[in-house]
Amino acid sequence: MQDSRGLWIVVCTPARDRSRSSGMSSASEPQLPTLAFMIDAERAGLTRDQVRQRLRSGDWSRLTRGAYLPDAGECLDDQVEHERRRTEHGLRAIAAASRNPGTVVTDASAALLHGLPIERVPSNVQLAVPPGAWSGTRSGIDFRIRDLADDDVRYERIPVASAQRCWIDMTRHGTLAESLVTGDAAMGAGLLSVESVMSDLDRWRGQRGCRRLARALQFVDGLRESPLESSSFAYFIDRGVPLPRMQVEIRSERGVFVARVDFLWDAARLVGEADGKVKYFEREQLYAEKRREDLIRAQGFQVVRWGWADLRGPALARRLRAHLT
Repeated sequence: MQDSRGLWIVVCTPARDRSRSSGMSSASEPQLPTLAFMIDAERAGLTRDQVRQRLRSGDWSRLTRGAYLPDAGECLDDQVEHERRRTEHGLRAIAAASRNPGTVVTDASAALLHGLPIERVPSNVQLAVPPGAWSGTRSGIDFRIRDLADDDVRYERIPVASAQRCWIDMTRHGTLAESLVTGDAAMGAGLLSVESVMSDLDRWRGQRGCRRLARALQFVDGLRESPLESSSFAYFIDRGVPLPRMQVEIRSERGVFVARVDFLWDAARLVGEADGKVKYFEREQLYAEKRREDLIRAQGFQVVRWGWADLRGPALARRLRAHLT
């Protein structure tokens, strides 16, 4: 959903019919937000005993201490695992910031609340605290020292680091792949300005991760259209593979459009395709993809395909170098 001021979080719409096996009718069950605190339940007319009864019966799920999901089972079971984890983490982040006044959701947790992809969903919620405050891990929360300016924070239901600031901190403290996965999407959505970060680069001089930030600014690009493409480009850089062009149209000698490919190494006439979802294709989709590849090969190109698992080792880099030489 999206609130009136533009902050995104991947959550489910609360079900309107909350009748369960326990015999409660939808008319008797109050309407509550997707993430409900005890104060929300009490304002809706529920007692603490009634909340505990809903938890025991499985009608509700406890997300963290004092925070509940009235429709958790219905919302989360219908989503693929990664989206389920994004949803749960986002709700935990809201609950954590609500229970810890003076903190700001930051880093990957903030990127998730902005609806941006992240390479992996962190196990702990990431909250920013000001310099001089206690930092460390407690109760599933990483409290991180962050010196945030006024324009670094967006005040929605809870304070959240801006998309640009959370990308900067993820880049300074993470891997290039994590930076590009989130940064490419943020740039494509107009949430990240490389020029703005470059003009403010002196702010980070001498601080941890400044070189990582300067390096990532050379490569972040809104052209890449999926996390797998972004992570693949980081893989090329880290493994020393010559960098290709991206999102290139292949045309026949007569100028007829053939295909738009993820990556192209022109000199070697080599096409690279990042296929994170190909194994989920139906038969008709597989046939169409095979026909598309045949048309590309008919124009004199070689085609190499890979998925997420191929980015975990050196074999893909060796395959690409063999073609490129």
